[in-house]
Amino acid sequence: MSDPGPGQPWGPQWSPAGQPVPPGLNGFAVAALVTSLVCLAPLGLIFGIVALVQISRRGQRGKGLAIAGLSVSGAVLLLTAFIVATVDFRVWTIPGRDDSGEVTGRGWTTIYSLRNGDCFNPGTELPKGKGSSLGDISVELTPCDTSHHSEAYASFTLSGQEFPGPDAIAAIAGPRCAKLFLDYSIDPLAFGPLQSYYFYPDERGWTTGNRTVRCWVTPKDDTELDTTVRRDASDVDDGQLAFLSAVKPLNAAGVLRPARGPREDLDGARAWAGRMAEAQAETIGLLKDADLPGARRPTEQLVAEFEAGLPFWQQAAKASDADTFLGHLRSVDRHNGDAYVLEIRRLLDLPLPTTQPKQA
Repeated sequence: MSDPGPGQPWGPQWSPAGQPVPPGLNGFAVAALVTSLVCLAPLGLIFGIVALVQISRRGQRGKGLAIAGLSVSGAVLLLTAFIVATVDFRVWTIPGRDDSGEVTGRGWTTIYSLRNGDCFNPGTELPKGKGSSLGDISVELTPCDTSHHSEAYASFTLSGQEFPGPDAIAAIAGPRCAKLFLDYSIDPLAFGPLQSYYFYPDERGWTTGNRTVRCWVTPKDDTELDTTVRRDASDVDDGQLAFLSAVKPLNAAGVLRPARGPREDLDGARAWAGRMAEAQAETIGLLKDADLPGARRPTEQLVAEFEAGLPFWQQAAKASDADTFLGHLRSVDRHNGDAYVLEIRRLLDLPLPTTQPKQA
């Protein structure tokens, strides 16, 4: 056998009186248990391993303490790894606001603190599909001139004593939020395709008196914004305002397209087609009266397209069946005038849509 080395006596020790002396308690075993209990799990793991090695070589006491220290330290480390992997740690700081209420500094809060014009990042993935909802109510407010996903733009209050249910709320909130966005942003095409969402009270919130619906938008292609989507008359010149005001009736009716198609709800589809016919007629009149210097020719062409498509909207409003209705909509689409809208926007120096139709 090899020499155990200085300070490491081999075999049992004896007292001067000839009685065997109990083996000593290993210090690392004690340290392993103590450090594991005071939440120093990495040290507890190291001390426990060292203690077991020394105990096996020296015949010391403390094996149970070392094993206990290892067990507690291992459990703590496993729990920590699980928490880190599954829990979203956020520093809940109050967002900074200036005297006008505009957000000046990032901070986490809840949807209940949102104000119209607030830019934010939802605390969870966006809803996907009918009936889906956000996983939590946390949001990160951020100044609108920094990268963000969403912007709150309107809110309104529902009425009634009994909770109407998600479907009934959606039937009210969806169309109303869509129309309110056109009041918030006079030029919705300026920021690319946007998707409107809304927060609404659940049944428990309803019973506590919460009736507020909060409307917000986010880009459809999952890109980020670096500016507010709010635009009003002060953000455009006279020619731009005249064109945007002329097409607003058509845009306002278009966003109210029923969620269910004509095969599911023919009456609803026909009613919408009737509203579209009225809106298109109004837009035609406004375009004819609009003073659009430098864009007169494409405006006349757009009016001609809308006039050609108007009878098909009127016929769709009286369609006898879903197939006839869809046939009229296909005819309308052939006269949508998208290429002329693009040309007018270019001539008026309005932002061009990210997805552009073919030019006329």
